[in-house]
Amino acid sequence: MAGATRAASTTSWEIRKRNPLIPIGVAVVGLAALVIAFEVPHRHSVEDNLTDRTKVALTDAGIDADVTFVGRDGTVKVGSADEKDKARQVTLGVEGVRVVDVQAPPKVETPAVQQQSVSVKLLVDNGKVTLTGTVPAEADRAKIVDAAKQAFGAENVQDELVVDAARAGDDTDLAGLGAVAAALGKDAKAGVVDLTEHVVTLTGTVASQDAKDKAEAAAKAAARSGTVRDELVVGQAAAPEQVQKQLIALPTVEFENNSATLTAQGRAVVENAASILKANPDVKVSIEGHTDLTGTAANNQVLSENRARTVLDTLVSLGISTDRLSSKGFGESRPKVQGSDAAANAVNRRVEFIVQQ
Repeated sequence: MAGATRAASTTSWEIRKRNPLIPIGVAVVGLAALVIAFEVPHRHSVEDNLTDRTKVALTDAGIDADVTFVGRDGTVKVGSADEKDKARQVTLGVEGVRVVDVQAPPKVETPAVQQQSVSVKLLVDNGKVTLTGTVPAEADRAKIVDAAKQAFGAENVQDELVVDAARAGDDTDLAGLGAVAAALGKDAKAGVVDLTEHVVTLTGTVASQDAKDKAEAAAKAAARSGTVRDELVVGQAAAPEQVQKQLIALPTVEFENNSATLTAQGRAVVENAASILKANPDVKVSIEGHTDLTGTAANNQVLSENRARTVLDTLVSLGISTDRLSSKGFGESRPKVQGSDAAANAVNRRVEFIVQQ
């Protein structure tokens, strides 16, 4: 038995002799466990502390942000790209912060809105003139109206001009446009003086070459740095393409809201269309109604048909033969421009006169 005890003792001593690192390993593992047990809650405490203090600093600076920390490295998410630099400075100013990654949605550049310029039309027909369009100031409106009244008499001038201060100014001599209308002469048929985007366009039928030349000269004087397009026809029926240009030059035919009833301005435009057709008795026209995207497709279809029919009936009442006219409505199916904002709606809501070849 003693021999057995001696043998066991010898074996134990031999194991210890062969593995001297075992006690050291046990000590290292134990020490690591102690470090982890201390460091994990301590690190979390540091992260929470940095998070709270950074949020307070950002809030005091007027910045609403999400804040997280991993150790002393922070991530800050702000709502605007404009706040990134300020958020970075504020966060790095918090004691204990080592680095920070500031994140924000990409900055969206808002496209500059192009300001619309003056747009004016003077419609001259059988000694009367109708003024439509938009000018930037009341003084501009007065210039055109006074010039037209001086040329045609106050009782023969219908003023439908609109003042919109958002419109850009124009180098055109607006009072000079009245002189252009006067040069067309009181015998002019559906004469139109159209100022759009700094371009003065003349359309219609005048009594003589002299009237045509005077109107063009007056337009060049009024346009100043702008362009003049003379498409006037002298005392004869125009070619179909010229008639189409004259009809396109007319202002938009306006109706009462959500109705097929013409406004006073709309009636004036249809009367000018009638004058063009009377001066060109061989021309046949399709009257096509279109709406914007407001309302249902079914209602818009009916509205476009009714508006086109109203224009046809008005032309007949003004002496245009029914066998020269047809009407149809397309509802919202053929927009001229894309979009459903006020500007797009104004363009898409229209009645078109299409010359049939």
